[in-house]
Amino acid sequence: MRWFVLPLFFLLLPAQEPPFGVESRLVLVPTSVTDSKGRSIGGLESKDFTILDNGRVQHISVDTLATGVAPIALVMAVQAAGISQPVLEKVRKTGSMIQPLVTGERGCAGVVSFSAEISWKEECTGNGDRIAAALNSIQPGAPKEARMLDAVDSAVRQLSRRLNSRRVLLLISETRDRGSESELEQVLQRAQAAGVTVYAATYSAFRTAFTSRSNPTNREEPRRPKRPSEEAGTHSGAPPACNPNGCPDFPMPPKEQRADLLGALGELSRLRSAKSTEALAVQTGGAEFPFTRLKGLEEAIQKLGEELHSQYLLSFVPSERTAGLHTITVRVAKPGVKVRARPSYWATTQ
Repeated sequence: MRWFVLPLFFLLLPAQEPPFGVESRLVLVPTSVTDSKGRSIGGLESKDFTILDNGRVQHISVDTLATGVAPIALVMAVQAAGISQPVLEKVRKTGSMIQPLVTGERGCAGVVSFSAEISWKEECTGNGDRIAAALNSIQPGAPKEARMLDAVDSAVRQLSRRLNSRRVLLLISETRDRGSESELEQVLQRAQAAGVTVYAATYSAFRTAFTSRSNPTNREEPRRPKRPSEEAGTHSGAPPACNPNGCPDFPMPPKEQRADLLGALGELSRLRSAKSTEALAVQTGGAEFPFTRLKGLEEAIQKLGEELHSQYLLSFVPSERTAGLHTITVRVAKPGVKVRARPSYWATTQ
């Protein structure tokens, strides 16, 4: 019997002969630690963290940007329904922010738009001009169709091919899907298995319609905050190839081991008919950044960059080999802090 773990980031331990011919797997848990005002807290070490896997304390390792981490592979999935035209005007003004603030010089970004069709504008590139041009090329499509979950599924498949990268998806969309064939639970499991963290910059199409370029107060140029510092090097625990060809479709658990992902997590079950973006963000360890005006979208991109460049990368080898949904609890031995990390991962035997 071979043991498989389907975590947020999924990899083999550093090359060495494992005991008894068993492949050990690391579960990586990107973790954000902030104070009461939302400011990132640095300087924490392994002794400051505790991870519980199904209630059992795990032996963990901790890495930060300063110790050397893998570059970021980002996909921006942008809603392009006709009702989103006022938002597209704002999105086109943010292209110059992506490389300096989010991906850095070592990372890459791709762009996909979605309405009635899924349209790839640019696969992952480190060229800032091409990223900006891809965002600028998005045109509105069908008035009220926006296949968000299908676009997420396509982005996850693309990101799974980015070897030795931290895989991130930024959704710029309404909170609800409009006509996808993909199911939320299926897309969630694939995102977890491929090691993709989902962030969502969300808006109301009705409200943003009043902030279009016809409003003279909304004609400001995008701000250019200082880019985060970057250290050279590659984190040994970065999400590498799941196999030499990348991460294709991961095997679904056997029928008897399957569970209702949203139902198993209680409160999120209500999201079946509500906010798909919230479910995607929460279950992959990401976050939502609601916005209405250009300034709000710029702030969302800046927050994303700040978070990605200040996260702690916690990793552990699960001590319990039980198939199914494993819950994760991350604690920090420091009063008054807020900790955000993904709450679960899938394990299956086969």
